[in-house]
Amino acid sequence: MIKRLRCPIFLILVLAGVSLQAQMRGNLASSVGVSGGYVEDGFGVMGTFNFHPNRFKYFQISVLAAFAEDGPTDIPYNIFTIQPGLYYRVYISPRRGFSLFLGGGGLFGYEVINNGSNELPTGALIDARSQFIYGGYLGAEAEFALSNDFSLLVKANEYYHVNSDVGNFYPYAGLGFRYFLF
Repeated sequence: MIKRLRCPIFLILVLAGVSLQAQMRGNLASSVGVSGGYVEDGFGVMGTFNFHPNRFKYFQISVLAAFAEDGPTDIPYNIFTIQPGLYYRVYISPRRGFSLFLGGGGLFGYEVINNGSNELPTGALIDARSQFIYGGYLGAEAEFALSNDFSLLVKANEYYHVNSDVGNFYPYAGLGFRYFLF
């Protein structure tokens, strides 16, 4: 009988310990955001999910879709990336309506050049090719609280694509909203 109860008792103790530890860490929060804005030679849209383990930092996973045209012949290209990162709060206003965060992380994704075609309408051939890309980024976010649940977000990232045919450095600057889930 005691041998049968060892596993359930052990499981209950582990779950109780995890629950107690979570309560000791304080209130955890999550938020989602969407922004749109400028990328080099075009526009981009970004969606984010943030996990806030405390008031001073958050882990972010974001998705960027960029639509642009490059060069004198306006060759279209699209960039789609996923960016996991970590942000730290570096400033909060005394009135608690404004916060500034700095962070960075890695990225991976895909770049599509000329809709996947190597030939331009003029018959010229493009050396660049569509491919998977990877790299890192540094970012800044300014958050203006509109209510307890909503914030206005100003976002700026500088990406470094290690193997991009479009260019290694790639900026994004956008304006959007953030909603706190809990």
